[in-house]
Parts: sequence; C-alpha cells; structure tokens
Amino acid sequence: MQVLFLWDATGSLDLQLGMQATEHGDVEEGLRIKAVSMAERTWSAREKIDADMERIAPQWPPRRQPGVDRAILRLAIWELTNSTTPPKVVIDEAIELAKEFSTEQSPAFVNGVLDAILHEKKEAVEPEPKSEIGNPNDPSRASGSSDESNSKLE
Repeated sequence: MQVLFLWDATGSLDLQLGMQATEHGDVEEGLRIKAVSMAERTWSAREKIDADMERIAPQWPPRRQPGVDRAILRLAIWELTNSTTPPKVVIDEAIELAKEFSTEQSPAFVNGVLDAILHEKKEAVEPEPKSEIGNPNDPSRASGSSDESNSKLE
C-alpha cells in the first residue's frame, strides 16, 4: 500500500523508489521484492481498477478519494481479482489498513466497494441458479439420463 501511495503521489511507477520505501524494519529481501512486484502489477492495472471503483461508487470516484483509500482499494481489488488469497483475508486486511491509516468513514467505504467487487466476481464465475430444478425438459438432462428420469417416475 505504501509503495502504491508513493507512486500515486509522484504520478509514476518508480521501482527504485518502491524498493527504498520497503527498506524500513527487518523485512527480508525476498518479501520486499514480492511486495514491490505486487504493487507494480497493481499499478499497471490501475486504470481498469479505477474504472471499476468509479462504476461501483460514482459519488466517490478515485480522484475524490483520500490517497490512502485509493491505494488500499487498488491493492485489494487487484488481489481479489488476480490472486489466490482468500477474499475474506483481502477484505479484512484492507479494512484494518483503512482503520489504522485513513479516516473514520474509510473502513465502511472500503468494505462496501470490496464487497461489491467480490459479488461481481462471484457472479462472473458462478452460473446463474436454474429456475426449474428437476425440469424434465432441461437440456442438461438430454440423452444418457433417460434411464435416470424413468426410474424417478416409477
């Protein structure tokens, strides 16, 4: 999040600045590289992510959001849509970051945007529920399942 915030403030992706920003503390080199790489992929996808945020919360487009919220949301949306991290973990971490580093209203806003993104992702992956379960005219029951259909009717 910190790297994304810096790049947003400077208006450009600067890998050296990103690595410098992660030098504090006793974070091992491999983790720093992974963090900057994730930030780089998020930054590269920011136009699509920002368009998604604006569609979901048109009253608060990215340009009107606090910079911290924008960084948190960009990273979390990228992670929800491009990684195997469990969605609950992504959303909980984003909310905690918003509580610690942003405004009093930010955790609820972050939660609402990420929840909407997650629902859209689930809708895109999961088929719509069938309205008539067990319908003998259902095309998915074609050929090969006639024996099964007949046994249920007996």
